[in-house]
Amino acid sequence: MTINWLKIVAYIYALAATNDILIIMRTITIIILFLILYSCGIDSNDTSVKYNSADDSLALVKMVNEREIAMKKKDIRTVIAQFSEDATFINGGGYYCANKTEIEAFHKGLTQSDSVGYYYTAGQVHVRILDNKNALVYYPNRMDWFKISNPKDTIEKETRLLTLTAQKRNNHWQWVAITNQQTPEYFDDLTKHKINDLNEYFKDSTSK
Repeated sequence: MTINWLKIVAYIYALAATNDILIIMRTITIIILFLILYSCGIDSNDTSVKYNSADDSLALVKMVNEREIAMKKKDIRTVIAQFSEDATFINGGGYYCANKTEIEAFHKGLTQSDSVGYYYTAGQVHVRILDNKNALVYYPNRMDWFKISNPKDTIEKETRLLTLTAQKRNNHWQWVAITNQQTPEYFDDLTKHKINDLNEYFKDSTSK
């Protein structure tokens, strides 16, 4: 919205010519109120423009990197610290964890075996900022399970895509929901993992 200042000035001069003080004062009051409301609108727009999502994106990428390091070190305390108390978690098998306590129990279960261990790999992180307090984060990951007696003997390879819902609470980002989606193979960059030919894709899908 733009203001035609010349028209406003011309209008004020026209009012002055009427010598009606009451009309002049009322009109000037209305104009002042309008300008105040207009300036508030500018301030509101400026606030939205000044919000820099880059800082939040970097913070969320850092969280995923910290999660990856913690998973590799089997540091479950650091992994769980990123979750909100009311967070939910769905693992690759579709099993549902309803809160932070259940999520912690599941993650501890990954590290308590005396016979098998895992190698953990995380792909590139893709952040989608929804607003200044909500975001979606995606990253592919792979867990190669091996026998502790022979770490070179890989017994199972799990490849998944993680979808993490993040909320900023008390100026601090937390995971409020994570869903694991199994994928046929591991890929490093989600944004490049696209269907190039829909006809071929659905042809292959229906022929299986």
